[in-house]
Amino acid sequence: MDVFMVYLFVATATPLFLWNDSRKLALLQTPFIALLWTYVGLFMAYDHLNLFVHAFFITVFIANVFFAHYAAYVVWGRPYLAKRRMEKAKL
Repeated sequence: MDVFMVYLFVATATPLFLWNDSRKLALLQTPFIALLWTYVGLFMAYDHLNLFVHAFFITVFIANVFFAHYAAYVVWGRPYLAKRRMEKAKL
């Protein structure tokens, strides 16, 4: 749970970093983050959560990881690759 909490704090800050470059991606990530915080609240409030709840939130967590990597590619990868292509075209 410790690693999950660290990831959750980083994921919560991610839309702030995305806001200037891609507001659409920042807004799309917000429901994932809200669901992950809901899971933390449920996990702390109840002693036993059923398998469906754990499976659902693990799926949301994995989706958020993929989304974060896609957002990083869109914000930093695409401009970098476009810059490299332009530099090669000048040669």
